[in-house]
Amino acid sequence: MTVEEIKQQGRQYKPTINIGQAPHMVVPMLYIGSAYLFLLLAAIVLFTHAADVALSDFSLPIVITMVHLFTLGFLSMTAMGVLSQWVPVVFDVDPVGRRRGVVQYMLYTLGFMLFAWGFSHELWVLVAIGGAFLALAIVLWSNNVLGQLKRSKKSRDAMFYGIVGAVLGFNITWLLGLSMAFSFVGWWPFLDILRIHVATALTGWIGLLLLSVQLKLNPMFSMSKLDRVRPAIPMILTVLGLLAAWSSAVEPLLFRLSGVLWAAAVAVSIVQSGLVIGRGKSPRLDSVFLGVMASWLLLLGAAFFAVVPSPLAVVLALWGTMGLIMSYQARIIPFMLALAVAKRLPGPPAKAFFIAQTMHSRIQPVLIAGLMLLGGAVSVWGISRRSSLAIEGAAFIVLLVVLSQFVNLGISVNRGRRQKHPVTGILPKN
Repeated sequence: MTVEEIKQQGRQYKPTINIGQAPHMVVPMLYIGSAYLFLLLAAIVLFTHAADVALSDFSLPIVITMVHLFTLGFLSMTAMGVLSQWVPVVFDVDPVGRRRGVVQYMLYTLGFMLFAWGFSHELWVLVAIGGAFLALAIVLWSNNVLGQLKRSKKSRDAMFYGIVGAVLGFNITWLLGLSMAFSFVGWWPFLDILRIHVATALTGWIGLLLLSVQLKLNPMFSMSKLDRVRPAIPMILTVLGLLAAWSSAVEPLLFRLSGVLWAAAVAVSIVQSGLVIGRGKSPRLDSVFLGVMASWLLLLGAAFFAVVPSPLAVVLALWGTMGLIMSYQARIIPFMLALAVAKRLPGPPAKAFFIAQTMHSRIQPVLIAGLMLLGGAVSVWGISRRSSLAIEGAAFIVLLVVLSQFVNLGISVNRGRRQKHPVTGILPKN
């Protein structure tokens, strides 16, 4: 790609986002980098305690710690890092200052480390202190995001309300966790709300967030539009399912209704995503959608297991959400790197889109799709057959996924370096 071609594409391309509002990448990368470290720890714990997981001893403190390493450590920290960059860019608002973002990151990380260490060693004072830090960090971060959305001049569409709902779901999740902690010491009457706590985390927080973010990413990656698609429908079904799950505290059978509603939400999302991608003008199908669709199939399986209900619903939900996040990250992280390079180069900001295209890997999303489906199948087999060997295999698959992401990141950086001179004719300033 020549300099003239870059300029020509820059004149023709009219992005619907303002990449000039992107914050310094240090804060997003701190969250995302830490998320992968916690995912590695989760995989190690899963491997060393495979027998406990195979026997469905999910009430053990070390197993609960492993789940939180995945949810609070990987899922939530990834989401917080991505949104710290995504919200300013998509909603055209000023980003949070670097110092403020770093302080909030440190508060969250310190709180989570104390929480996880305390839970794994049954040191409940540390759990309480870590939980307090976590709650404060989540409230401060949520205030940032909601404040940015409030200041945005963009239309308040399904994506806007979906993100607002997800942020609220994040806060309801930790409040439910706090209520369970209070119940242990006799300060709260309802102890048996674990399934509601988990459902809120996976659907009210991560689920709504993924449904919202894909409304921008799917059209962007397929060069399509959301015409004749009602993206609010799967969000409404998800929320209705969550309300049914909350009501199951009174009538447990209502949790089966939650599974039905979540299955409908996933099915509608799959159909709508297919319509958007099918109408795309991209010269070839982006392989990222293979990872995305494989992950939605895992989430569809999770919804069916929720109807039973079965703990396997949570297992498949964890694999499905991990797959969606990693599939989209195969495109998002190279774009973030391209944006950092583009800011040091002359020319229109839109050049970052084209620099990022040279850094994409078509193989990585395909690899993610295969590993996610394999991991989900092995996990279900291991728990159903009480096979610790299968659970060890699932942990090894997680390690392979993380390794592949780091390799892909290295390849992307190398491609970006090799493209600097042929694309722009100059090197970025150090």
